[in-house]
Amino acid sequence: MAAEQRRMAPPPDVVIPLAKQHVPAAARVVATALANDPGYRLLLPDDARRVAELTALYRMTLADTVAHGRGLVTMLGPVVTGALATYPPGAYPMTPARWARSGARLAGIAGLVRAQSVALIRFGRLVASAVPRDSWYFQALGIRPDLQGTGRGTTLLRSALALVDAAGASSYLETNAPENVAYYERFGYASLREPVALAPDGPWIHAMLRPARRS
Repeated sequence: MAAEQRRMAPPPDVVIPLAKQHVPAAARVVATALANDPGYRLLLPDDARRVAELTALYRMTLADTVAHGRGLVTMLGPVVTGALATYPPGAYPMTPARWARSGARLAGIAGLVRAQSVALIRFGRLVASAVPRDSWYFQALGIRPDLQGTGRGTTLLRSALALVDAAGASSYLETNAPENVAYYERFGYASLREPVALAPDGPWIHAMLRPARRS
């Protein structure tokens, strides 16, 4: 998940729920935001293909979020500038029926990632097995690269946490970028366990939990 490095005045964007019509643009935003994520650089090593691969992956993820989770986007006029996908307790991981309904998109992703399919599946299972079943899961956060550091990520995260706090629930996320850990700590997250290595020399999955609180 993308991080911001400094505090700024609130951006002029509006925050609205993620809807079906936003999915293509939001997927592209998240893909470009996460193209240099250490985990994805390991799993999808072709620099020239990574954004297209991640866009296909997040089109499936965000479409599922619209149906079964809670997504938010920042909009500057008609333009999607950032997106966040989260699932309430019990909605993640995807059920077999939801995977089946995503069959066409899965086939397209498999065609794009080719040899990396098995590694992505293993990564997905590793992540899914670690998500606390009583917590909201913050699955993705991305801001358009040319707008990162402008407060949009903070705006999205605070908006999503307001939903979580209204439910009196905890929330969970993971990041593969160690510099993001301090960013999420500012919002009340703390490391849940020792980082898990994706390869002998990293990168590592940093799992973080924010305890339940009332808004």
